[in-house]
Amino acid sequence: MSSPIIRPASADQFAKHVIAEYKHRDQTVQCVCGWFGSTATNGSRPSEWSAHVAENRGKRP
Repeated sequence: MSSPIIRPASADQFAKHVIAEYKHRDQTVQCVCGWFGSTATNGSRPSEWSAHVAENRGKRP
């Protein structure tokens, strides 16, 4: 029986900001980078989560 191959994460995978944990009732999320905040929107302003993703989004070539 052989062990599964575990590949190290690439630099691209570390740059992505995706939800690691979501709590629906509290409207909170934790990003894979460790950031923690809210998904609740405030009128016309984006949520803390949307702002976090926008701030950390890589520039397109």
